[in-house]
Amino acid sequence: MSENIKRRKVVIALLLVVMIISALDKTIFAFAGAQIIDELALTPEQFGLVGSSFFFFYSLSGVLVGFLANRAPTRWILTGMSLVWMAAQLLVTFSSGISALVASRLLLGIGTGPATAVTQHACFKWFNPKERMLPSSLIYSSIMLGGLIGAAILPYAIEHLGWRLAYFCLAVAGLIWLCLWLAFGREGSQQLHGDRAENGAETKIPYKALLLNRTFVCITLLAFFCYVPSALGVSWTVVYLKKGLNLSTLQAGYYMLTVTVLAMITGLTVSSLAQKALKRGASLFWTMVAPPLMCSALGGLLFALIGISTDQPVLITALMGLGTALVNVLPSFSMTITSHFTPVQQRGSMLAIHNALQTSAGMLVPSLVGQLIAWKGNEIAQGFECAVCGFGMATLICALIGFRVVTPESTRIELQAMVVEPHLRWIRAH
Repeated sequence: MSENIKRRKVVIALLLVVMIISALDKTIFAFAGAQIIDELALTPEQFGLVGSSFFFFYSLSGVLVGFLANRAPTRWILTGMSLVWMAAQLLVTFSSGISALVASRLLLGIGTGPATAVTQHACFKWFNPKERMLPSSLIYSSIMLGGLIGAAILPYAIEHLGWRLAYFCLAVAGLIWLCLWLAFGREGSQQLHGDRAENGAETKIPYKALLLNRTFVCITLLAFFCYVPSALGVSWTVVYLKKGLNLSTLQAGYYMLTVTVLAMITGLTVSSLAQKALKRGASLFWTMVAPPLMCSALGGLLFALIGISTDQPVLITALMGLGTALVNVLPSFSMTITSHFTPVQQRGSMLAIHNALQTSAGMLVPSLVGQLIAWKGNEIAQGFECAVCGFGMATLICALIGFRVVTPESTRIELQAMVVEPHLRWIRAH
């Protein structure tokens, strides 16, 4: 048992590291953008095309690889994904021109699209169903940690080494991780024991029932709204802070750094307390459902209050920062909730579908905010604040509805009954 715990710690550490590398691979383009535009003489339209190309196959890849994860070991899936990431970075290192950039971003989107769901799936194999909230939160925190590390080292590396060599360094980091993963990465045993004790040995449930039950629909819709701050964080938030609230670049950077750290601390604290309460005998509702819903409702309320806090930049940044930290609690819990009612042999695909629907906000929200700003006469502050207020109200309403309809344990029992009862009727008839 002690050897298994040691192995689990090593594997989880490697999963956290690969998510940090994934975050660095995704964000280097933003930090290197100015140099890339100057060196390759790209127009704004061309640069926008390169940036958008990342999402062309992001969600599709996530879902397809999620179905593959139902059958194939996650050890080898993560190996293949890391090879794709390295290829994407090397393509930019040794090629030039917009075609190479687009191809690199396409490859990176294909490779990183399944990353969150597959690493969560791999992580869950090492923990029984009642121990997954904190590990899931650690996976999400590692993504944010990757963003922090990127903000700290990528600008320096690009400035002193050049953007091509910085890309190459990330490819080398991926290669080092791959060697360690091949040496120490293993599949967890909870897939064979803990989950099947909960969900039945070989039960398979129709995807229509898994996707359309009230728990999955509500928690996924709420996850979509809770992902909005992340989507805005890589598109409009800094623009709003600088042009809407007249903050300096340094002040905007401090804001983003503070919010990221606050979100990490909040997520880890809530998940840790919830898991301890569950081990002490508290119900699933009060440990797995209520904490993220309360955080989401409060975060949504803070966002909604921005609509009546115009011309008060200090108050607005406080509301937005606290709201962002609170709604970021949900994603790790929503993965745990989804895995709770999903049979183990379908978990990889369900986590991937959930993550794809959640992150689709990254494709839709920036465009919607841009249209709203244009509708407000190109007043960035008014348009952005109106959008955030609207998303906040939607988050609040969805979270309150969730207290009524998000019932993972009841959903699991109902889904199992759908499969078991027809089988029993057939046995009685014969």
